[in-house]
Amino acid sequence: MVAKVPMPKLGMVMTEGTVIEWLRRDGERVEKGEHIAVVWSEKITSEVVAPTSGILRHAAKEEEVKAVGEAIAYIAEPGEVIPEFNSAPSSTLPEDSSSPPEMVTSQTILASPLAKRLAKDYKVDLTQVTGTGPGGRITEKDVKSFLEAHKAPSLSQVIPFVGLRQMTAKRMTESLHTMAQVTITTEVDATELVKLREQIRADFDLTYTDLVVKATAKALKKHPLLNAVIVGDEIRLLEEIHIGVAVALEEGLIVPVVRNADKKMLQEIALETKQLAEKARQGVLTVDEVTGSTFTVTNLGMFGVEIFTPIINPPEAAILGVGRIIEKPAIHEGQILKRSLMQLSLTFDHRIVDGAPAGQFLWTIKELLENPYRLLEETR
Repeated sequence: MVAKVPMPKLGMVMTEGTVIEWLRRDGERVEKGEHIAVVWSEKITSEVVAPTSGILRHAAKEEEVKAVGEAIAYIAEPGEVIPEFNSAPSSTLPEDSSSPPEMVTSQTILASPLAKRLAKDYKVDLTQVTGTGPGGRITEKDVKSFLEAHKAPSLSQVIPFVGLRQMTAKRMTESLHTMAQVTITTEVDATELVKLREQIRADFDLTYTDLVVKATAKALKKHPLLNAVIVGDEIRLLEEIHIGVAVALEEGLIVPVVRNADKKMLQEIALETKQLAEKARQGVLTVDEVTGSTFTVTNLGMFGVEIFTPIINPPEAAILGVGRIIEKPAIHEGQILKRSLMQLSLTFDHRIVDGAPAGQFLWTIKELLENPYRLLEETR
């Protein structure tokens, strides 16, 4: 019986995906559960497995876009007719079964799909590239380093608008065009937050982002309207609090997810964000680790940024931007003292949230960060 291999749904808002690479050739026999293709959608790649055993027939070419559920291939037994081809597949490979160099490479060299695409664009022989990823996996960064080392002039003049960068641009443009986005800001006296972090770092590694994620999770439980999505004509409040933490990569932005952040202790959040960030840089995040966020935190403080206007990660209702902590004179308990101050920027979808509840939510985060020992309380 002919089996369709559909474009998988990798995230709840995914509508289409791109076939990045075929791991098995058209006409080859494949076994059930075998990895046959790599697809890409919304910043992540995933390998497609064969749903059954039989002869593989490609329905999509590499770089072709297919809607979720649409056939990217078929698997059939010899003699079975595939409707799209209107002919029976051969049980043997075609006479001219030689695969292009990049396909041979993909079967013998461990490399990420983006690395293979870049190598193909610039005609780089991957056998000459040293991989720095897990198990010697060649990353996109490795290919770029190889090109720079060999002084490829085109690399310094033209940046291919593909992959993660292209997907980020598309997603952010859609976000601005489909939401009524408003940004409000507030200043946080982070003096006690700085002290607490220094104390805790003696026990485990902790970043300011971790502290903000914890404060945000607690605030979302108190203000559930900020943890919502629009579905049709309904605003749906989400029970789970899954916080996305934006990670800046050379090739674009990716948002790994800390699931059930409201139920995790600060140390758990710190460990998880560190692991997710490292996997993001290595390009080995799984589909589950980059989908399903209900709110996003993005911190540009480490780049010297004080205030900025973050763009909402759809279909979420809001995103929190975190600026750098800087020491300034401030009035504290009636005196002018040196204090550590931090700016927060909340962008929210005005279709879901009005200014007053958005302001109350931001005030709750401010209070938690100014009284950070409350972040050490047991989760409920």
